[in-house]
Amino acid sequence: MRRLIVIAAIAAAITAAVVPLAAFADGDDDDDAATIGVRLDFTSSTEAAGTFAVCCSVTDSGTAQAEVTSFVEKRNHARFEATNTFTGTQGSFTILIRGTTGPLDSPVHVARGRWHVIEGSGAYAGLEGEGRLTAVTDQATGALTAIDEGELELGVPDEED
Repeated sequence: MRRLIVIAAIAAAITAAVVPLAAFADGDDDDDAATIGVRLDFTSSTEAAGTFAVCCSVTDSGTAQAEVTSFVEKRNHARFEATNTFTGTQGSFTILIRGTTGPLDSPVHVARGRWHVIEGSGAYAGLEGEGRLTAVTDQATGALTAIDEGELELGVPDEED
C-alpha cells in the first residue's frame, strides 16, 4: 500500500510539473499563450476564494474569487457555469467558465471546461482571451486546484473615435 501511495505522489508531482510546461512544448512561440494556476477553497456550495498566478502573455498574481452560477446534475456528472475574478497587482479580470464535473459519487471531482474573458479593469481593461481548464476538487476539504490554459491578449484602444 505504501508503495502505491509513493507512486501516486510521484505521478502527481510529474503531472503538476509537466502540465504548465505543455504550452511551450508545441513550439509555436504563441505570444498570446497564457497559463493561469488557481487554488480556491469553497466557503459555501456556490462561492470560493483563494489565489492565482498567471504567466506568460500576461504575468501577475493575487487573489481569486469564484461563484458557481449554475449546477445541473445528470446521472453521475454535472454541467456547471461559474465566474472567476482574478485581482492582481495590475488590475482585475473575470472569466466565464462552462464545463462538466464528476463523478459526483466520488469524494474527488474532476472538472473540464472552456473559459473566456468577460471583463477587465486597470491594466486588464480590454483584455480578451479564451481557453480550456482542468480542475480537481476535494469534496471533504472544499479545496479546488485548477490549471486554465489558453490565450490572453491585452486589447488595443480603438483610435477611430
